[in-house]
This record gives sequence, structure tokens and C-alpha cells, in this order.
Amino acid sequence: MSSTQYKRNFVNKVISKIDFASPTDFFTPESLSEAISEIKKRFPVIEQNKASQQSIQLTPEGPLANKIDFPEWIFHGNNREKYLKVNKLFIEILLTKYTNENSFRDDLITPIQHLLKLNPKMLIQRTGVRFINIFDFPLSNFSDSTQYFDESISGIYHNSEGTDKITRSFLTTDYLFDDIKLRMQSGFFNPDYPSLIKRNHFVIDIDAYIDFPHLINDVTAYFNRLHDIIEAVFESKITDKLRTEVLNG
Repeated sequence: MSSTQYKRNFVNKVISKIDFASPTDFFTPESLSEAISEIKKRFPVIEQNKASQQSIQLTPEGPLANKIDFPEWIFHGNNREKYLKVNKLFIEILLTKYTNENSFRDDLITPIQHLLKLNPKMLIQRTGVRFINIFDFPLSNFSDSTQYFDESISGIYHNSEGTDKITRSFLTTDYLFDDIKLRMQSGFFNPDYPSLIKRNHFVIDIDAYIDFPHLINDVTAYFNRLHDIIEAVFESKITDKLRTEVLNG
């Protein structure tokens, strides 16, 4: 998963998100002005947009829809290969390229450290990191996956009989590492779904998160733990053949 360890990786997306326990009014053009100069070093293209939150209330007269608009700031990378999104409900960072662990931390932790200065006592409901790996190297059939991925996620594909009728095959496994929850999805997700599988792309999708109230100034430490746990789980699910022939081939 880390380019410092392997010559090649198959990371398709990295999504990091902080959900506030309650809407915050701390993010304004004035309050963000100091943080923006630092954020622009990693995310130089800025857009101000409007986000919205919709709710439906049941009344004696029937459902009543309510929509609230509020400002949102989106910071993009030069080639829009990444973005940082900030509004009163959450902070979200999306990367479509994973270069190495140090770059990941700079894209994630550095801007958040500047944002949290605005209100270090802000309460967070959920902090999460998700790595989506799509292995699109050639696999002639499902059973080939058993050579590259651990038995725990590929064992069901030893027998490829009947797989020509499959449109998607996914295994979901939930873990608990002390206070960190982790959900891993693996298998053939099928980019052409709901058609029959034509491209044997194997996915390892790992989402690790903390979903109990915590302070925003604890978030950077949690992000480091989440990354390390995701990496450990990922390493446990791939074989030496994948490392040697594909990731370092």
C-alpha cells in the first residue's frame, strides 16, 4: 500500500473524514483566512460553494421537507487529483493517488492541524480513513486470485465452476481493535455491474474509524493509528507472490 515499501500500488482512492458532533459556525471567510495560506501549499485551487442539509418532518398534514443551505470551501490539488472539503458538518479529504506515507500525512494532517486551531475544543462524532485498492492486473479467472491474496479472502474462489454467471462477489468482514472499528470488503466488485463480470478486478476496501465523541485536537493521533492499522490488515491479506511479481515486479 505504501510506495516507500513497494514500487507500485493499486490505491484507487483514500477518503478521510471528520464528522462534527454538532454543526459548527467556526468556519467563516474570516476565521479561515490564516489557515488558507498553509492549506494552499498542498491544495492550491480554492472554490467557495454552497452545501445543503435536508430533513423530513412528519406532521398531521403529511411529510414536511426542510432544506438548509450553508457555505462550503473546497480546496483542490493542481490537477484536481485530490480535494479538501470544509463545511459546518464535516471536514473531508479525498486523494485519488497515494504516493507514499509521508505525502499522505502531509495532505491529511497538516491542513487539519491548521483548521483545528480555530476551535481546539470542538467535539467530533466520527473520524475515519478508507483505502480502496483495485487490483486491475490480469487474472484469467477467479481461482487465480488465490495465488495473490490470503486464503481468508480468496479461499471461496478455489473452484471457479459457475463463476461465469456472477455479477458481483464481495466478502465483508468487521474487526474491532480496542476503540477502533474496521470494515473490510474484498472480492470481485465488477466495474460493469449489473452486467456479468468481464474484468476480473479484485478489490481490498478497508474502512477504519472511531465513532464515539472525541476532541478535534485528538484527531491527528487517531489518523496515525487508523493508517497503521489499515496497513497491517492490508499486509495480512496479500501474499508474497503479489509482493514480488506485481507490487515490486
